[in-house]
This record gives sequence, structure tokens and C-alpha cells, in this order.
Amino acid sequence: MPRPLATALATAAVALAFLATGGAAVADPTTPPATATDVSAGVTHAQNPSVPEGAVWTEHYVPTSVPSPDGDPVELHADVLRPAGLPSDARTPVILSVGPYFSHAGAASDENRAATGPTLRHRALLDEGGVLAAGYTVVFADLRGFGGSSGCFDFGGAGDQADIGALVEWAASAGWSTGRVGMYGKSMDATTGLIALGERPAGLSAVVAQEPVWDLYSYLYENGIPAENNRATVEGYNAIAALHGIDHEGVVDGVVIAPDTPRYRENATYDQRHPACASGILSDTLAAQRSAPFWSARSLTALAQDSTVPLFLTQGWLETNTRPDGMADFLGAVDGPVRAWAGPWDHVAGNDVDASGRRQMGRADWFGEVRAFFDAHLRDGPVSEPSWAVQDNTGRWRVQPTWPGGTRDVTASLNPGQYVDDGRGAAGRDPGDDGDGSLFGTAPRDAQSLGGSQTLSAPVTTATRVSGESRITLRTRGAGVAHARLWDVGTDGVPTLIDEEATVVDASGSTDMRVRDVDWTLEPGHALLVSVGTTDSPAWLPKPSGETVTVEGGTITVPLGSPADDVATEGDPAPFLTAYLGNARWPVPVGPLAASFTLDPPSATTTPPRLAESGSVWTPALALWGAGALAAGGILAATRAAVHRRRSPR
Repeated sequence: MPRPLATALATAAVALAFLATGGAAVADPTTPPATATDVSAGVTHAQNPSVPEGAVWTEHYVPTSVPSPDGDPVELHADVLRPAGLPSDARTPVILSVGPYFSHAGAASDENRAATGPTLRHRALLDEGGVLAAGYTVVFADLRGFGGSSGCFDFGGAGDQADIGALVEWAASAGWSTGRVGMYGKSMDATTGLIALGERPAGLSAVVAQEPVWDLYSYLYENGIPAENNRATVEGYNAIAALHGIDHEGVVDGVVIAPDTPRYRENATYDQRHPACASGILSDTLAAQRSAPFWSARSLTALAQDSTVPLFLTQGWLETNTRPDGMADFLGAVDGPVRAWAGPWDHVAGNDVDASGRRQMGRADWFGEVRAFFDAHLRDGPVSEPSWAVQDNTGRWRVQPTWPGGTRDVTASLNPGQYVDDGRGAAGRDPGDDGDGSLFGTAPRDAQSLGGSQTLSAPVTTATRVSGESRITLRTRGAGVAHARLWDVGTDGVPTLIDEEATVVDASGSTDMRVRDVDWTLEPGHALLVSVGTTDSPAWLPKPSGETVTVEGGTITVPLGSPADDVATEGDPAPFLTAYLGNARWPVPVGPLAASFTLDPPSATTTPPRLAESGSVWTPALALWGAGALAAGGILAATRAAVHRRRSPR
């Protein structure tokens, strides 16, 4: 689950590359070469240029308590990078990253590396972050089924949970460790940090989690509806698990480097000798209901309840990959201090820059804050107060002690309406077909196609922030999918998508929805529109009922805050805001619709600004989205690259 890697995983390409060789891309590990890399005594940059300068690389194997499904014992592989020049028993704090992307062959596919060596993932932590020079030991460990670890890919289950705990305790108890371990990662190797919070292994002292998956179920399903990446994610991970060790001697910068050891290569080919690994996880993840035992065993929030380990997170509201589904629940469960960067960016790391050199999150000194966080909790350095640095849809940054902070709830009645659950442009679409480049499928779009039920607020008189998780209850008749969306309607009447959620209509006639976390400011004169209809988003793969669904009414509760007391902090707008604006704006104004509720506080006495009129069209304006809604069960950024990027949470 979140990658300073060059390109996103195109799952089909990875799978086809493997299948094109008939599964024979891996050499027979039982036939070792004449010599193999022996790193037990330590390998330096001079001996293998892929080892960072100033580091000494060793390999280790760690036992774990949970066997593979067929009963085979599992051993875990770890690459250890120690600061050069230290005695072998000199004790340092440890930064540990555990994930599926540390294979010697490549992160998400066979990168045809010239020779074996430790992963290049998170290399910026070493080079720009300077953690080795600062006296930290860094460990990159393979989850079961990946890299040099044996066993089957487990997708966060009991095996992964036990493995992560075992690796932390091993790193804490090593002769070269002070006993304090901090975890670091992005996407899936950030999610392993969240799992560690739940496992509470001895020695775990801090976790840095950039763009993690907060809820594993919601990564593949939205309230029983398969996400677009539902099969592609699992197939992509199976392809990564099939990556082999380096079976050939290589030459890099004139240095001859021996292949991986037979032990590494044998573990790397475990899944090829056990095809039930891939078929089993594909079958298990077909469980579409959250209550299924498979998903109950993978509830990260339940695991982390009452954890006191400090957490430093990043979260993009506009994520096209690991959206903030379940974030509020997870953070509500833990008791430790939380620091965060959150804003309207895509699936990027805190230090990432775009092709023009602009910071992808818009904020400087990522590694400075990471170092200070680790120094505080792994070395008894100065401890800063918990704080959130938050950027909303306006591009402005603020700092506050918690998020969402003080809010007030406004509950409004929803208007009745009807729609046909035909799935519009989503049903039967090739997920790689981005249609006309919008977020809203391929169906014709007019005011009515916003949804059969539409409810509009009065325009706000002062800037008003939707901050947190909205809740919707619908009274319905009929069978199908209900797709609820929140919109920022500007003074020209054109709405821009803020947030969305979809669910199967409950047969009882009462359907509840929790709309994922958002941080979005409505400027004065703007209004909030709530629409409910069939889904035309390419993010989901529902089975449309074809029936008429009647919304008899319902309620929405919206958490609201005021920007008036914001404490500004440094930072620029995230570049991804512009991309979002290009495909989140509905192409036509809303139709004639009377405002039926107000977002202004009861004490507000200012006369609401008049909204421009164009014939009979109500016209409130453009704003930029700051919500976490772009992903499986949310919105896809309508570019083929973004669709592919979502397929594996790197």
C-alpha cells in the first residue's frame, strides 16, 4: 500500500512479460553458479556500486511463526545497510522498511539489473535524508512471497502481521541495534507500518507512513461494489511475487559482481513451485462483503486500537491510488501522537518533485521533518507537539494540532428523486479506456444526469470548510447502486466535484453511506450540492440492476469548519491541483433548483450574496477539490497512466 520509483505499475504488461516466457524467466535455483554473492562479511560501494556510498551491505534471514498455507515454514529476507566505518557491534537506532518492492531483480517488474544488490527504493532517504551519515542503520525487508522471502503473498493477513512483528523485534534485538526501531515507507510499505502499530512488537518506537492504505477492504471494494482495480491489484502483486533473484554474474563500473545466493533464489521462486499461492489469494479476495472472515482478519483499525506509537503520515486528498478511506477510523483508534502532511496531491512521496522541479506536495524539507521525528523518538531528541500541515483546495497551507479539529455538524434533508440504475459509462467499459478525458464516464452529461435526487444549499456568506467525513442516510425503493456526490457550485452555476461514495441500495429501504474524508473550502457565494444517482464513474465495476431506484428522502450530516482562524504555514499549491481541475468540473450548470438548507452558522446575519442568473439556471463557481476521492471506490483521474498507477499501491 504507497514510491519514489520512476513509473507506475502497468499490471497487464508485467503479467504478459512473465507469461510470454511460459513462466520460465527464472533460472533453476538448484543449479547454483560457480560462485555466488557472499555478503555475510559486508559489501561496500567499492565492491558493488549499487551499495550506497558510506554503507556496508549484509543479508540476513529471519524466522517467523506463521507457516505458508501448505504448512511450509517461512523465512524472511532482509538487506541491512550499516554506516561504513562502524565496528560490527556498534549500536545504532534502526530505520526499517517492510514491503513487496525490495526484490534484487526490481521493484514492480524485472528491471534487467546488471547485477545483484540492495534495492534502489527509498534511496532518497539515504542520499538526501542522510540517515546513514547521521548514524542510523537502514533495513529493507521482504514481505513473505516477495524478494528473498519464502511463503505466499498474504495481503496483510495473519502471516504478514506476524512477519512484520518478527522483523521489528529482530531489528530491535540485533547486536548492532540500540533496541529502537522506526518504520518508514510509502504505499504498501507504509501500510506495513500501520500493521506494526497494531502488532505492538518490542522496540517499535515510531512510524512514518506516506500515502498508506488505511483499509484493505476498501482498496478493492466500495461497500460491496468491486473497484476498477479489484482483480488487477492482486494479479499485479502475484506478478511481483514471481520476480526472481539475480542468477548471473554482472559487471558494473568495471566491478565483477557474483549472482544472488542459491538460498535467495530458491526463496524467490517459492510461488512458482507453489502455484496455489497465486490462485489462492485471487480466490480469497473475491469476498465482496466487509464482514467476510478474510477481511475481518485484515482490519487495520481493529488491530491498531489504543496503540501509543508516534505516527507521521502523509495523505493526498486527491489520491488516485491509496485514498483516505478509513483514515478517520484508524486515527480515531490510536492513542499515540500524530504528525501529518495532507493536501490535494496524488500518490507521491514527501520529497518527490515533478518534471519542472516543483515539489509534488508543495512543501519543503520533508527529510528534515522525518529526521527530527526519528531523532525525537529513536534518540530522545527534542519532541515537537503533534501537528498537521494541511493544504486545502485553495492551495493555501495551514497548521493545526489535530485534524479535522473543531467542526460543527449541519444536518439537512435530502430531496426525493428517481433514477435508472444503468451504470451509464462505467458498465462494461475497458478500465483503460478513458473516454472523453473526464471523471464521469462516457454518458451524455446534462443537469439531470448529475443525479435523480439533487439537494442544494444556500450560498455561504463567509468562507466555509467541509472538513472530515459526511454521513448520508437514504430512504429508498428499488434495487441497484446509489452513487452520492458532493459538489462545490460556483457563482456561474457550474459544479466541481468535492467528494463521492457509492453503495449497494439496502433491501430494507434504509441505506447508510459514509462519504470519505475531505478538506474543501467553499468560497463566499458558493453553495454545496448533494446528488444521488446511478454511477457513471470508471472507478467501479458494478452490475447495474436496470431498475428504477426511488429516493424518497433522507439526510446528510456535513462537518463544517471556518478558515477564519487558520494559522498559515509555508508551502505552495500541489501541482496536481491543476490536473484535477481539468477533469473534475461538470461541463454544464446545475438546472433550476431551489436552495433548501443553509451552511451558515445560526449567528450569521450577513445578507447572502446574490447568485447570478442565466435564464432559469441557478448559477453558483469553480473551486478546486481538496478531497480524498480519487481511487477504487472513488474517482479515477481520467488518464490512462493514473488508471494503471492505481492498480498496485506503490
